[in-house]
Amino acid sequence: MTILILENSYSDLVKSRIPLGEYLQSKGLKVHYSCPKPERDNIHNIPMSRNSMAPLKLIYGFGRLNQIEKKLSIDTILSFRLIPNVLNYLASFANKKAKRVAVITGLGYAFISSNVKVSTSIQRYLLKWFYRIASRRIQIVAQNPDDLLDLGIVNGKVILGSGVGSDNIKMEQGPPMNSIKLLYVGRLLKSKGIQITIDIFEQLRTINPDASLTIAGIIDEQNPDSINAIELSQLRKKPGVNYIGFVENMSKVYTKCNVLLFPSVYREGIPRVIIEALKHGLTIVTKEMPGCKETIFGNGYLIKENNTISDVVEYLDKLDKTHLLKNKLQSIELFNSTFSSEVIYPQYLEKLK
Repeated sequence: MTILILENSYSDLVKSRIPLGEYLQSKGLKVHYSCPKPERDNIHNIPMSRNSMAPLKLIYGFGRLNQIEKKLSIDTILSFRLIPNVLNYLASFANKKAKRVAVITGLGYAFISSNVKVSTSIQRYLLKWFYRIASRRIQIVAQNPDDLLDLGIVNGKVILGSGVGSDNIKMEQGPPMNSIKLLYVGRLLKSKGIQITIDIFEQLRTINPDASLTIAGIIDEQNPDSINAIELSQLRKKPGVNYIGFVENMSKVYTKCNVLLFPSVYREGIPRVIIEALKHGLTIVTKEMPGCKETIFGNGYLIKENNTISDVVEYLDKLDKTHLLKNKLQSIELFNSTFSSEVIYPQYLEKLK
């Protein structure tokens, strides 16, 4: 079997898809990769936008994908995210014999419940329409069950995330237990929870002056949902805040913290940052959102719609060494049993076969 893995960015391909491809190769499959503007010669270039449905770009991307399929004798295509999934679907009309699997890695801004703009409603309708039509020709995989329900897809499959390697994490390398060390990871967007995170931390500091907050992420100047440079400058001056910006390898950061704050309302599949935090034994504090609620089983706090910031702070303030150790063991167990690549990769292999 010869497989082509299709992504919409080189960084995501390297971080999340090539490790999966290497696993598939170890099982005897031949694997090729494709994305826009690759930085390696052995990865095939397919120009595409991250989100734009511009017809000319789609037609060009479809032509390029069809060309690659013929040249490499591809018989199975595995695509991740919306635009690659659209191209995968379009290519099914040119190469009807190929098996095709399209993975939904989250529904994004269009399915945020508070987003009630008319344009968003139209976008939501089009997404539902596309995936329902596509599911008649290609296999649809979602990374949490709510996404299939919201899209109205009855014949889809669920694989919880993209898989993260265990890397032989040892218990003695875990996070500190002597104080509350909060961690926020991600773009500094309000929908990702940066403002709620700050509010929680500031209220916690009033009763626990030893608490600290590490922030790993950057502002997005092109996104109106992002905090701006002035707000970031003010944030960095707050007592107890350690802003470290973008970090390529987060392992050392995770080991220096013991609580992940992820109060995001953005619709992701299963957030990779939570999976990585589970792997390192962090207590998880996150919203009751699709893809997030699947990561809480006695190892943290699920923020429900009627919960207040004071409720979250009360939970954090009660965390002591005993609770942190219990949560640590539970997080690592949940990672090993549900989200590690050892569990997830075989599920992708099964769908491809």
